[in-house]
Amino acid sequence: MPDRRYSILQHESGLRVVHLRIPGSRLVHAGFMIDTGSCHDGEHPGLAHALEHMMFKGTNRRKAFHVISSLEVVGGELNAYTTKDMTAVYASTESRHLQKAVDVLSDIVFNSSLPENELIKEKKVITDEINMYLDSPEENIYDEFQEKVFGDHPLAHNILGTRESVERISSQDLKDFVGQHYHIENMVFSVVGNVSEARVLQALDKYLKRYEVRKGKFQPKSVLPFTEYKPFQERQESDFMQAYAIIGSPAYGETHPHRYPLLLLNNLLGGPGMNSRLNLAIREKHGYTYHVESGYQSFKEEGLFHCYFSCELKYLEKSLALMFKEWKRLQDEPMGARQLSQAKNQYIGQMVMSNENGNALMLHLGKGVLRHGTATTLQQAIECIKVVQAEDIMAVAQELLQPERQSQLLYIPN
Repeated sequence: MPDRRYSILQHESGLRVVHLRIPGSRLVHAGFMIDTGSCHDGEHPGLAHALEHMMFKGTNRRKAFHVISSLEVVGGELNAYTTKDMTAVYASTESRHLQKAVDVLSDIVFNSSLPENELIKEKKVITDEINMYLDSPEENIYDEFQEKVFGDHPLAHNILGTRESVERISSQDLKDFVGQHYHIENMVFSVVGNVSEARVLQALDKYLKRYEVRKGKFQPKSVLPFTEYKPFQERQESDFMQAYAIIGSPAYGETHPHRYPLLLLNNLLGGPGMNSRLNLAIREKHGYTYHVESGYQSFKEEGLFHCYFSCELKYLEKSLALMFKEWKRLQDEPMGARQLSQAKNQYIGQMVMSNENGNALMLHLGKGVLRHGTATTLQQAIECIKVVQAEDIMAVAQELLQPERQSQLLYIPN
């Protein structure tokens, strides 16, 4: 499969634009990536996420209904999400509607009115979202685990905030947050689809000029490195029917040289394949659990590795023992040439399939350019996977899976 080459452009406003043309596609995917997220919430946990919601609640040109229906009436989609350290506002539609997509995206990013009456209503929606996650043990345990691992660091903050913190957010808080973080220098506009660079720049020319895009005065709010990790072991009684377990520790950031061996280790140990070691050892061999996985989340400077499963209480200790046994295998037994080749081919195949998703590719390119000034292409990622050796995976396992590094959170049915 040929590698897809993207280009980085500079709009006259100073906005960085990453563009990838896909001939033959009838779709275009476009969006703003903003270098701010819940770790910048400060005194108002949930602020960045609340702003993401409120961008859809009207602008100085459009009422809320016209924002949400503007692309849907032509079969397109408008969406957004907030992470610990980034916000994305994006759209997908037919290529012929590129200008409409750029119009709406620019309007909600630079021209949202953030009315207090809409905020009062949206707080109820966000509170319901928080309650939904609290009722979902697999989501709740992961959020609580992150909070405990990162302690007092901004990465600990729950993206949604709490019911109490959301209730305290005002329209002025949202406007202040926009004024501080929503600057051209803090953004990237990413486009993937069958559209030319000229069409993208022309659309931006037309619609950015309508707004007072904030530029030239941006002072990024830095987040200090995370250095105060203290492992913990905690068991909590819960009203859930099953036991839930999550075990893990801080890991590598996005540019760490050991990131690719960890990606392979994670995929081999508890990735999405039914042939992952944890799935074979705990579910397929013994039938102790329906769902077992490992995960690696990387941020700009930090990361987090974890293993998770749920089961009947009587199988909890047995499942933990099997999980730790698989960890020990990774630490002590180097993979054979055939095993390593199969693990690489499986992960490369997953990357190739993901690369076929135009929306995911657009978000990947925008995120990479936003954070690092460049994005890893598919071929570059494949080459990084190909050079990983069995000794590299074993070294990562020996470093990150040390028992004394691990934190553990258990939900025990009462």
